[in-house]
Amino acid sequence: MSIRAYVLINTQIGKTQKVVEELKKIPEVKKIDIIMGPYDIIIEIEVPNYEDISEILLNRLQNISAIYHTMTCPVVE
Repeated sequence: MSIRAYVLINTQIGKTQKVVEELKKIPEVKKIDIIMGPYDIIIEIEVPNYEDISEILLNRLQNISAIYHTMTCPVVE
């Protein structure tokens, strides 16, 4: 059984498309949408376990310099 989570992302001004291109390189990212509102991008990730969510956030998303802030919402059901 896989674990899904939505990650809301704030990007630096003018860098949203650059972040999208970097997110496309991460295989666990299943869906990417550019949105309006307090966040710029929402992604859906799918991983085998909860620990893998942390690995993606800490080792992959934080390495994208144009990401300013994230909020992660694991799917519970």
